[in-house]
Amino acid sequence: NAYCLPPCKYGCPTGVDAPSFIGLITEGDYDEAQRVLKQNLPFPAVVGRICPHPCESQCRRREVDEPISIRLSHRFVGDIAIHKGLRPEKPEPASGKKIVVIGAGPAGLANAYYLALKGHAVTILEALPEAGGMLRYGIPEYRLPKRVLDAELPPLWDMGIELRTRECLGPDCSIE
Repeated sequence: NAYCLPPCKYGCPTGVDAPSFIGLITEGDYDEAQRVLKQNLPFPAVVGRICPHPCESQCRRREVDEPISIRLSHRFVGDIAIHKGLRPEKPEPASGKKIVVIGAGPAGLANAYYLALKGHAVTILEALPEAGGMLRYGIPEYRLPKRVLDAELPPLWDMGIELRTRECLGPDCSIE
C-alpha cells in the first residue's frame, strides 16, 4: 500500500513531499518550506483553500490521534510567501526556446511556471479578461478570495511570463 513512500505523498495528486515541508514549518523555515512546496505546487495559498485534501486520509498520524492538516499547512506557507513577497527559485539560463501556452487556467498557469523555471520564454494566450480560469470564474469568492489568486500570480510575471488576455488561438492569432 505504497509504504515505500509516505502515504500522504502517495495520496496527493501533485506528489507534494508533505513530510519535508511540514518538518520545515515546525523548524520555522518558511522560505525553504515554500521552495519545497513549489517544486510540485506553484500556488500553495490557492490550493490550501480549495484542495479536497486526499493526503490527509492517508496520514499515518491518523493512527495515533488525527491527521496533520496538510491542506491548511499549504495555505499557511502560501500566505506567508505572499506576505513576505517570497519568490520561487531563479529560472535556469535562457534556453532560446519560445513556448505558447493556450489558456491561463490552473493547468496553463502551472505549465507556464515550470516551463519558465526551465529557462524557456513563455507567452500565455487567454480568451478571458483575466488569468485564472475556473479558479477565478468558477470558484466562489467565499471559498477562494480573488485577492489570494491575484497575489500568487506576480511571481509568474516577474519570471518574464507574458500574459495576453482577450486573445484566442484561431481568430486572433495563429500557430505561426
